[in-house]
Amino acid sequence: MGSEEPESIVRDMGTATWSAEDGTSYEVALDGINYVVGIFSALITEAESAGDPARAQELREQQASWSARRRSLSPADRAGVEAVFSECARLLRQSRRR
Repeated sequence: MGSEEPESIVRDMGTATWSAEDGTSYEVALDGINYVVGIFSALITEAESAGDPARAQELREQQASWSARRRSLSPADRAGVEAVFSECARLLRQSRRR
């Protein structure tokens, strides 16, 4: 057995292209998406319980769309992060009115 150092997983990542503020905004946007995905889970359960499979499928598609946005979002995309944050805030406000 050799005494080699383990290879660093961040060795080839390079330097970040965003600020700490951008990184924080990105994390907040991801949290918002997570809440929205959770809201869709509750709505899907309600639609299934009400015997409305078409509505449940529509909600699953919207939930999948939000999950895809989560995977594609980048802290370097300030406009995208701000758009997600705004949309999440709107959806969360709407969900509270229910």
